[in-house]
Amino acid sequence: GEPLPDMLGMERSAFGNFMRNGIIAQYFLDLSDLVAADKADYAAGRMAIYTYDGKLYGLESQLAGSLLYYQPAVYEAAGVDVPTTWEQVVNDVGPKLVDAGSAFTFATNDGDWFLMLYYQRGGAVFDADGNFVLGNEDNRALAIEVATLVQQGIQNGTFMVVLGNDVWGGATLPTAYNDGSLASTVMPDWWEGCCLKPYAGPDAAGKWRVALPPVWEGGGHTTLTWGGTGWMVSSASPNAELAKEFLAFAYLGLESQVQKFTAINNFPWYIPAFSDPRVAGYEDPYFGGQHTGELFGQVAADVPAWYPSPFLPNAKTALGDNLPALFDGSLTPEAFVDNSVSTVQEAIDFGF
Repeated sequence: GEPLPDMLGMERSAFGNFMRNGIIAQYFLDLSDLVAADKADYAAGRMAIYTYDGKLYGLESQLAGSLLYYQPAVYEAAGVDVPTTWEQVVNDVGPKLVDAGSAFTFATNDGDWFLMLYYQRGGAVFDADGNFVLGNEDNRALAIEVATLVQQGIQNGTFMVVLGNDVWGGATLPTAYNDGSLASTVMPDWWEGCCLKPYAGPDAAGKWRVALPPVWEGGGHTTLTWGGTGWMVSSASPNAELAKEFLAFAYLGLESQVQKFTAINNFPWYIPAFSDPRVAGYEDPYFGGQHTGELFGQVAADVPAWYPSPFLPNAKTALGDNLPALFDGSLTPEAFVDNSVSTVQEAIDFGF
């Protein structure tokens, strides 16, 4: 076979696979000491997703915090302002946009899309110790609250349903962005590079703006998150300690995080970097010269933590499988949550 690389990039959802029986400690170096001196300066939610048994095994690539990306001309035509809460979205701004021929954002049958909203509300699927807590009384209530709002938003047209791979490469979103039938999108920072700008196209430069995302009236976090890729060091590498040193040089501290942002537009997860003028003062011409780094800096410290588990992919799949029935009304919000909880619990009970 091919030689094992010194460092490996691991998508967040795969991390839990290495938590089974604690095998992660056998294959990867503990990186905790790299952030020990200034741990409070890093976004805690971006470290939680690569933490097992109190040890940090991966360094995140970017913030993955979310903003509202919107088309001001479409908002103006509908006579609406940027909403500040999700309740305002589904009860006021969304219906007015619908009357003008637009949806507020899209909904999709990816479990992570629902979890993005649910974690922002303050819920959890697993706790920091890996216990399954989605079905606990408080979390179940939060999940039902989020599911109820989602179903309402689907039914009144506030959320445009875009299913499956159509989100990632179909014609629906590019068409909707360009004809104004989709006025805005709430998604993480990586969305603008992978999807928003390519979908809307170069002719839309200057026609989009960004704002802080809606929050929940009942509390929670100031932003949402989805995704992430952490870099890890193979303990089997003959160059393991050198690789660890290089990873720290490339990914940690002010200068590395700022230079990574200026080179490839990865927003930092080192909070002081947002005070650097190269980040805070960056003017993105696609968004009319707005200081996007300044906005992300306002929410960076509050990115929700998705605590990992070997069964977190089961939760994503269970929620995703049940979302279409929530969307079309054939499942109540309560049944949507309870069905998903039952499926995950069965996987845990049987160990797969």
